[in-house]
Amino acid sequence: MKLDKKEVNKELIIATTLRLIEENGGIKDVNLRGIAKEIGCAHTNLYNYFNSFDEIIWEALGHILLKMIDYVDARIASAANDEERFYSALEAILEFSLQHSGWYRLVWFESIGGEPSQQTAQILISPTEGLNYLVIKASDSMLTEEKANRVANILHSYMHGEICKWISERGPTSSIEEISREVLSTLKQLYKLLIKEEGK
Repeated sequence: MKLDKKEVNKELIIATTLRLIEENGGIKDVNLRGIAKEIGCAHTNLYNYFNSFDEIIWEALGHILLKMIDYVDARIASAANDEERFYSALEAILEFSLQHSGWYRLVWFESIGGEPSQQTAQILISPTEGLNYLVIKASDSMLTEEKANRVANILHSYMHGEICKWISERGPTSSIEEISREVLSTLKQLYKLLIKEEGK
């Protein structure tokens, strides 16, 4: 059943886009007509809310990052101390990424035309700022912002590599739980080595 035109809104368009990206494992087979068909309206109706398909995708990417940030915040809320909070954040980022491989592909692999809005551009830097802050706190403020950024980049690069292997099915066949446990264990070891090195 087609929706009444008045029922279409930006939130519905983004929610539909996110679902299609998840179902398709990325944006490769997602397009304006497909989004409109899922909603039940003409694709031209979407131009009442967005100027282009790229604009929809940029906003969808921003929503993905906000969902990840909320997921991380919920996980770290009950941590006993700063180091535990940092480990919980790493685990949450890892789990969220593995559970939403289509979204992860959009965030890290897929090219988007045009430029993000100012609001989305601000969202894009939030995860990096948040992770750097957690690294500094976990180190008991021993690290400068520059060193914390270096540590966070190394940890994220390792995690990204492992997620990519799992998503592309080029690594060991493991469940999300198994790969999360193994990668988190290595991240903790790597973090302790990096803290020792950067703290010199």
